[in-house]
Amino acid sequence: MKRINYKAISITLFPFLLLLIGCTEKVDKNTDEYIQTVESVLHNALTGPNDKLKEILESKDGKERTTALAKYEENVYKDYFANETAYIDFISRYGTVLMTESYKNKYTLKVENIEYERTHSKENIYNFSIQLQYRKEGKDLPEVKKITGQADLNDEHKIERMLIRINDLWGSFPKHKGK
Repeated sequence: MKRINYKAISITLFPFLLLLIGCTEKVDKNTDEYIQTVESVLHNALTGPNDKLKEILESKDGKERTTALAKYEENVYKDYFANETAYIDFISRYGTVLMTESYKNKYTLKVENIEYERTHSKENIYNFSIQLQYRKEGKDLPEVKKITGQADLNDEHKIERMLIRINDLWGSFPKHKGK
């Protein structure tokens, strides 16, 4: 009967285990300069809608609303992005799209906490995990969802790419049936 050599197996599997669990490290939000950029964008994108945005969304004229939303997004987000392509990619996926959806369904969103982990790569890539509170208008108790994502920044602390995994959040909202 053959004996299993557990020592040989563990020596062989140990490097793979390190790859699985050692690819990121926790980050102190207060000492990492890259985090400030990501934190600002996430709070702006996932807290609200604020009064200014509500005012824009309630405007009657479609063209006026589109122009006002574009100006609002530029004022809130543009300075955080490395270039026009990164900025346009973000606002077309997230930007006011997130707040518009929650506004239409009469929800407010609020970021409660964000945890960051820096990946072990040559790039400035951060994984993040958000505790996002959402509350339906007229309800006393909010609910909380965990949202995850990733941000890739350049050496000037500007975002080159950002991914926010929000699909699970929208499934929490019942379908909008008009005002």
